[in-house]
Amino acid sequence: MPPARSKPSMTRPARVGLPLLLLSLSCGGPDDGGGTDTDGTSVVGLFEGLFDDVVTGFNFPFDIAIAPGKALEDQETEGEDDPAYDDLIAPGVIVVANYGTSELMLAGDPTGGSGGAATPLLDGTAEGLMGATAVAITPDRFVWATFEQGGVDGNGGIAILDPDGALVQVIDGGVDAMAFANPGGICFGGATDDGNGALVDSFVFVINLGDGTAWRIDADDTAGANPVVTRVGTGLARGTPGSPGSPGNGITTSSELPQGGARGCAFHEGNLYVADAQNARIVRFDGAHDDGEITGVALEDTPAELVTYPTDVTVNDEGFLIVISYDNAHAFVTLELPGGGFVDNGLHDLNVNAGNYGTAVAFETIWFTRANNKNGSLRAVTPDQSHPPGTYEPFPPQ
Repeated sequence: MPPARSKPSMTRPARVGLPLLLLSLSCGGPDDGGGTDTDGTSVVGLFEGLFDDVVTGFNFPFDIAIAPGKALEDQETEGEDDPAYDDLIAPGVIVVANYGTSELMLAGDPTGGSGGAATPLLDGTAEGLMGATAVAITPDRFVWATFEQGGVDGNGGIAILDPDGALVQVIDGGVDAMAFANPGGICFGGATDDGNGALVDSFVFVINLGDGTAWRIDADDTAGANPVVTRVGTGLARGTPGSPGSPGNGITTSSELPQGGARGCAFHEGNLYVADAQNARIVRFDGAHDDGEITGVALEDTPAELVTYPTDVTVNDEGFLIVISYDNAHAFVTLELPGGGFVDNGLHDLNVNAGNYGTAVAFETIWFTRANNKNGSLRAVTPDQSHPPGTYEPFPPQ
């Protein structure tokens, strides 16, 4: 494994203040029986809550992850002095898997709606990894990111960064040659507090687009110490790797992106949910925390016409699944778990153009990437339409 790197040299983006009124993300509420959500989110289709190009400077950005924590303003109000805000991966920071240049990018804290240009965080090619596909951040803000190619046998790997942005280790086929087949998705499962503030016995899930498998990585801590891999299940769509570029030499056309396969995932109350893109469905693996070789099932209550080419899923603070699809028709769909019942809250009527890829949910905002051109961007939707986008808790680990 490569040695740990020194902390990257970069300036932390300026923090923009949260609005005084913080409202709950209302994209998961039940409707009143008449097809209109009781919170009024059906008017999202009018674009009033859509924020374009909040952060720019990407080259085919795929997945995103938000570092958990409260707003700095809330810390100050409550008289707390949290050292987490001295870290590079501070609460509220967004990290993006930039496929086109094989980099992880720091989108900073774009709360308020204007985050400027992203800055490089990790050059995957310098570590022998190509094609950043997905990223997750643990509750103590360690960054886990999948790369589609490179590593042992060239089948991809995972880079783990600490909260200061330094590379801790790379996990690849050297741990288990079967476990890596062009990974396209990653999501945090859980960890145990040891009573002294440290997280131990953590687990993370990885989705391989190359062979349609899902794997669980159990480790001693959230830094990935002593990883043990277990195949959770098979039967997901298989895809083909793309042709990722490198820093300063990004790709120029979507024809160089991976084709087909399964992509993003989310873990909620013991179950793993996977965006099975090519099969146009969301697959649930029951009991994925404890078991292996589980038979995945498609969410049984989801109307087929609403989930057309899902590339990522995330769970909001109310326990509803938000599905993002690559095409513009029904780009966002809200589903009840575990069965996948459709929640008619207006998000499915939001037309945001094609090329949507990764998504993560903060308390009052849905963040997502547009990855259909070389000038991709980070975008945001605030479904209640009454404030700029924000990045802060509460939200489940994503």
